[in-house]
Amino acid sequence: NHRLRNRARIENYKTVDDAINLLQSAQRVMVLTGAGISVACGIPDFRSSDGIYARIKASGQYEDLDDPQEMYVKLVVAYYETQILRQGRPPNSQLWPKDVQPSVSHKFIRLLEAKNKLLRNYTQNIDSMESIAGVERVFYCHGSFATAKCMDCQNEVTGSTIHDDVVQGKVPRCPPCVKKKPKRKRKKGSRPWDEEEESESDSQRDMPLAGVMKPGITFFGEKLSDNFDNLLYVDREEVDLLLIIGTSLKVKPVSEILAHIPHSVPQILINKTPVEHVNPDIVLLGDCERIIEYLCDGLGWVIPSKGDDLTQSRQKRKSEELGNNTNPERLGDR
Repeated sequence: NHRLRNRARIENYKTVDDAINLLQSAQRVMVLTGAGISVACGIPDFRSSDGIYARIKASGQYEDLDDPQEMYVKLVVAYYETQILRQGRPPNSQLWPKDVQPSVSHKFIRLLEAKNKLLRNYTQNIDSMESIAGVERVFYCHGSFATAKCMDCQNEVTGSTIHDDVVQGKVPRCPPCVKKKPKRKRKKGSRPWDEEEESESDSQRDMPLAGVMKPGITFFGEKLSDNFDNLLYVDREEVDLLLIIGTSLKVKPVSEILAHIPHSVPQILINKTPVEHVNPDIVLLGDCERIIEYLCDGLGWVIPSKGDDLTQSRQKRKSEELGNNTNPERLGDR
């Protein structure tokens, strides 16, 4: 039974007009986002019914695995397979959405930042669309494809390093580690990215690929970065409005952000479907894009179109207003 700490609604806030007034007056808005804001970009949900975890669970291939590291290697390989094969779409359109434009929701978050209202965007998405939209005060709770790390030697590289392999349908691998370990035999019916060189040892054939480059995303069973707790500890003392967009809040610990925010802070939920286990003050159900457009119309704000640059009009908030160490450490900055 998934329930957060009980929170009583603030009775003063109920309507869409109340939401508009709160956005108008707020100065430190914390925005919590999920897959719902990227659907309009054509980016599939990482945890959809045909996604990686559903595929892994259905396969039953991990019943005899005792080594968690071996499981993660196979998870990563299976992830690449799913992304490459799903819906017959080119993998780069899902992993590196260079030709995909940010949604209205992404642009709205950028607009909040340009108006000096954004405390921080905590996103559960891994598509980096927030950065593409120009949002700077963003924390990728579940990581992103900005980096990749070898699962053997732990060498970290930029996400662009593994780009070519992925778009060609290959599992990216660390060259030094590949040289150190024996190649495994390619099995009948294997995917094109499986190793083609043969080895006569069945035990070698069954071992996981050497030097698999894991994208900088967090898989189920992996702990979130300590930066998550550290940033939330600071931000909970500063936030004056919590805006939740496009998430059903099913994945801990991100879903528990609502419980860590002081109960006196108003909460607005914008989502396609109801979220029964939370108790926000204002609930706006429907298409996130249309709701955001309606709110902006009421606020008199203009969502920037393609190519518009908010950088010139954006005045950075003075550091003393938010205290020290509030700049997010985004994946890829290390």
